[in-house]
Amino acid sequence: MWTDLLAAYLPIDRRGALAQGNFLPNRAVGAALFADLSGFTPLTEAMTRELGPRRGAEEVARQMNQIYEALLAPVHGYGGSVIGFAGDALICYFDQDGGLRATACALAMQEEMRAFRAVPLPTGRNVTLALKVGIAAGPVRRFLVGDPEIQRLEVLAGQTVGRMAAAEQLGQQGEIILHGATARMLDDHLQIAEWREGDFALITGLRIEVPRSPWPEQSLEHLPQDALRPWVPLAVYERLQSGQGELLLTHPMGVTELRPAVALFMHFKGIDYDGDEAAGEKLDAFVRWVQQVVTEYEGTLLDLTLGDKGSYLYLVFGVPVAHENDALRAARVAQLLQTPPDSLAYIGQRQIGISRGIMRAGIVGGRQRRSYTVLGHEVNVAARLMEAAAPGQVLVSGRIQTAIGALCHWRALPPLQVKGKEEAVALFALEEAPAYPSLQLQEGRYALPMIGRQATLQQMSEHLSRTLQGVSQMVGITGEAGIGKSRLLGATIDLAQGRGMVAFGGACQSYGTNMPYLVWHSIWRAFFGLEESATLDEQVATLTERLRRLNPSFVPRLPLLGEVLGLPIPDNTLTASLDPALRKTSREALLVDTLKLHLRRTPTLLVLEDVHWIDPLSHDLLEAVGRAIWQEPLLIMLTYRPPDLARLQESRVSALPHFTEIALTELTQQEAEWLVSARLKERNSMEHSVETLLAQVLARSGGNPFYIEELLVYLLESAVDLTDPGAVAALEWPSSLESLILSRLDRLGEAEQLTLKVASIIGRSFRAAWLWGYYPALGSPDQVTSTLAELEQMDLTVQDTPGPDAVYLFKHVLTQEVTYGSLAYALRAPLHEQLGRYLETTADRAGHLDLLAYHYERSENLAKKREYLRKAGEAAQAATAIATALDYYERLLPHLQEAGEQVDIYLNLGTVLEGMGRWEEAEVWYEEALRLGETVDGARRARSIQALGTLYGKQGVYREALRWLEQARADWEALNDTRGVSQTLAELGIVAWRQGDYRVARGYLEQSLHLCQAELNDYGQAYALNYLGNVLSDEGEMKSAQALYEKSLALRRALGDKVGIGISLNNLGVVAYSQRDYERARVLYEESLVLRREVGQRWGVSLALLNLGLVAYQQGNHDAARSLYEEALVLAREIGDRRSMVYVLLGLAAITIERATTEEELHRLTQLIAATDAVRATLGAIWEPVFQEFRDETLLAARARLSNDAFNAAWSRGQTLTLEETALSVTFRPRKG
Repeated sequence: MWTDLLAAYLPIDRRGALAQGNFLPNRAVGAALFADLSGFTPLTEAMTRELGPRRGAEEVARQMNQIYEALLAPVHGYGGSVIGFAGDALICYFDQDGGLRATACALAMQEEMRAFRAVPLPTGRNVTLALKVGIAAGPVRRFLVGDPEIQRLEVLAGQTVGRMAAAEQLGQQGEIILHGATARMLDDHLQIAEWREGDFALITGLRIEVPRSPWPEQSLEHLPQDALRPWVPLAVYERLQSGQGELLLTHPMGVTELRPAVALFMHFKGIDYDGDEAAGEKLDAFVRWVQQVVTEYEGTLLDLTLGDKGSYLYLVFGVPVAHENDALRAARVAQLLQTPPDSLAYIGQRQIGISRGIMRAGIVGGRQRRSYTVLGHEVNVAARLMEAAAPGQVLVSGRIQTAIGALCHWRALPPLQVKGKEEAVALFALEEAPAYPSLQLQEGRYALPMIGRQATLQQMSEHLSRTLQGVSQMVGITGEAGIGKSRLLGATIDLAQGRGMVAFGGACQSYGTNMPYLVWHSIWRAFFGLEESATLDEQVATLTERLRRLNPSFVPRLPLLGEVLGLPIPDNTLTASLDPALRKTSREALLVDTLKLHLRRTPTLLVLEDVHWIDPLSHDLLEAVGRAIWQEPLLIMLTYRPPDLARLQESRVSALPHFTEIALTELTQQEAEWLVSARLKERNSMEHSVETLLAQVLARSGGNPFYIEELLVYLLESAVDLTDPGAVAALEWPSSLESLILSRLDRLGEAEQLTLKVASIIGRSFRAAWLWGYYPALGSPDQVTSTLAELEQMDLTVQDTPGPDAVYLFKHVLTQEVTYGSLAYALRAPLHEQLGRYLETTADRAGHLDLLAYHYERSENLAKKREYLRKAGEAAQAATAIATALDYYERLLPHLQEAGEQVDIYLNLGTVLEGMGRWEEAEVWYEEALRLGETVDGARRARSIQALGTLYGKQGVYREALRWLEQARADWEALNDTRGVSQTLAELGIVAWRQGDYRVARGYLEQSLHLCQAELNDYGQAYALNYLGNVLSDEGEMKSAQALYEKSLALRRALGDKVGIGISLNNLGVVAYSQRDYERARVLYEESLVLRREVGQRWGVSLALLNLGLVAYQQGNHDAARSLYEEALVLAREIGDRRSMVYVLLGLAAITIERATTEEELHRLTQLIAATDAVRATLGAIWEPVFQEFRDETLLAARARLSNDAFNAAWSRGQTLTLEETALSVTFRPRKG
């Protein structure tokens, strides 16, 4: 059965040749027949009008395929073969036929058409269908071209084919036209009604009976699928392979789709099909190149038609794979097709036409021969535009130009009148198309330009100018819902793309305040060129190649990007070795570094919408990008309402020096009047008095643009005569925006209302499949899709991502919020639980923990509420999403009843708060855990005590730390828990080391080491050896310390612990530096630097650079030291390490003072020392000896060469300067890790 399905995509003679192991020659003699069906355009329009778009398209496809099934019988019955389908037509070939069999076939086809001449409509009316046929006989070229991995195409070529096409063009409905030479050869056998201009004959019958010569039965069972697959369109074959084959088995013609799509036609010349023996090879090379180009942009080459006066290609975008920017993809491909490589220089006179619209996509034909095609009125428009284009020109319809807008450069042309279209087509010539896809906003594009806000838009233009000059900008647009943030964003995006910037964007969601990196998913996926439709392996391959192009050293850290891309990428050896905190910082560093390299070539705009719902990890990444990138052509735009999340009220990104906030307020009266006028004009309602309406609209809307537009919709849909001032004054107006939205929803049909309510449970953004999946009462997928289409027509929803896994949005967030708010809790809670259960059964639970927690928390299912709040909290804690974990645990606590579970969460809360530096709060939770843990079990008590001891050690409260840790040690010993004992001993040793009690520290650490050795705990051994080395190093026993560091290093190398290796190498470098063995120190620091770069440990990179700078300074290589210090300063500034910034500035001062020759330089150096002194004081730090020396030498030189007044003025000025803040804290000196 599978073989039969695949075989139908091949001409019947090709199937026979394959079955027998034969080849068809590329030169032959026979008859070519072109059969063109007419009447399908009015049939489509009538069926759509009477049955609706979807059912109408399906009915038209059913009728068409019934006709094709009937027409295929005489073709095959007279020994013909269907070479291909061209729109509503068949191209057939009859080998070794002078035209007699082809003519007999044409007459039989006309006879078959009698049954279809009057197609009844549901209303009882009929639509007439007809067939006209053109025939010519003679020598032909038959080519098989195209990449087998994409699709092989069968084509006929030569003068005979050109004559066949000319014959068909002269025919009328129901006629058969033969070329004159063919008619004269068959003159005695034909009934010729008349001769027509150009040497063509109208045939009405045959004078003899032509016997049928059907093809013999073909045995195809022995043919492997791989032999047939190249003729099958990839989209169809992938459906078969992906399990949708059952549909094609039960419905051989598949399912016809009504889809928005883009059609591209390209005319070309340059190959002599009759006279050039190499014509086949030339055509094949050209077609393969075209396939490669269009496949890269996920379009499809559907058809190739050859003629002696020129040939054309038919390409389509948007089906079977849809993208939000298919029009732009088509434009880009058109631009590329105009510049073929030198090897295809023989291809000339390239003319291209493009249009877009709703098209019928599906399989056409019958059981014996079929093809995948896309039909529709805009396909015909694209073909006409191709014919009108000059050589080298790309003409597009107004639909294309509107869809792409300022992303391409256009030249407007006079409108073009095309056949079959009453109104002239708006016409544009494409001048240039960008290489990057466009950015789509949540609220989509708008038909009208932005009203008002001109001063604000000018401000944004100035920010763009500064960005393009290489000064990064970050702009926050804030305002209440409906105030026009997205409109301003859209206008700015148009400006940016018009200036050659690339834009990437994402949106936060109300349900995503704890979903890691949610807003960044779409940004980085677009940045790396990842397609949702691709498999995981394909996406990883694409990502690998993109990283390799940027910097091959990035590739080992690729798995770290899985979370920010929403992909389950498995760890490799390197990334598996990183602890959660280092994974996070390494991920942020990798993304920052890739973005920096990208910005060297391409000015870029990043857009983050609805940031009031941003999750903590997304916020951290935004801060990391904002701090690290400040001298590159990057503009970051944020939109948000006044934040109600505490973390957004912290001074983080808004404290950056290149951040600007723009607060949008209500429209002025003049702006509101412009908006009302524009909307009335758009609705053809300018006869309404603006003055009559304006006062009422402004009084109720307060100048909120969305409220104004909703009021106008309400008015225009009402039955009130708006030209009557008295009627308008007496109108009952909605009391608020919420009541206005509700009144609009109440006027919807039952299906539309229920669909919106069910969707509002999911959020502003929702997958269509989830609607019918979790709430089957909505109806079948087709019914729900039809309802969504109706809602889109009403401007309530918009399709965000087309295709089989379609995603929709509430057009405005307020519509979703009001719809959700209108649901009673008794209805809302069960719906949340229903959705949670659906997600549990159909989705990857680990990947949807945040969603499951969100929905079950809003249900009455207490067990599931506990389960997923805890799982989500633990997952966030493991990923170092500290604020998210804290939020989950705090929400979980009121629902816990079992004491042991409460202790676990208390300890988790303490750990999270400790990681945030909120030590007093952590202490409270640890004490609460201890209080309750003493009543539960010994292990929980011991964990609580150890947690308190470790916390006190970090705070420097060493006496308390030792007391609690000794108690924990006793508890673990009583439980015979060796690992607990060894961990506690190590912590006791570290506390003693920090106190300077080296003998006690050594005792604890040696005991920990012995226990780890007995337990074969290599990680624990390496940890204890490293700290023992630190103890001996501080005691001045450098040789012994070196031996311990080397043992720790050997263990870490065996474990593949690259982070630990980097620490051990650094510590060995400290030993070498202290021994004045600067060359050995340099080698060790350099290896540590390589490893720390590889794992993305930015503080470790900073430390290695600073230590290398000190070595270079001691070796007298001041230029190298300066270079290392400058790189370290950039990194310290990016990560907010003020201590490192202080020390590196002192190092630079020590180098600079020797070369300072002017008073201005001495002023700056004095200010630098003063500023570092001030920061050191705020940090409560003391100078390391080497930097104390740097500081004192610089000040001494400055004092000696400046007057007292000049020195004091510089010092006072320096005391007022501040250092920029970033994220990590690390001390700058050769030190132990």
